[in-house]
Amino acid sequence: MRNGTFLRLKQVELGYTLPQRITEKLNMSSLRFYVSGSNLFLLSKFKLWDVEMAGEGLGYPIQRVLNVGVNLSFN
Repeated sequence: MRNGTFLRLKQVELGYTLPQRITEKLNMSSLRFYVSGSNLFLLSKFKLWDVEMAGEGLGYPIQRVLNVGVNLSFN
């Protein structure tokens, strides 16, 4: 038996939409910037393999993914 307790930040998205008074000057109806990620943070005393993989830890590790983007809408 091993201690399998952990704390993970599984998914997060942060975004900012520019105010309409600014986007109107750029001839756009909206402009949004965002960054999102999954599996960004794991806190665990168990260091041999990822605790969510179970078993013997055989297989591919859970990947960390980071996305950056812009959403544009024109008039």
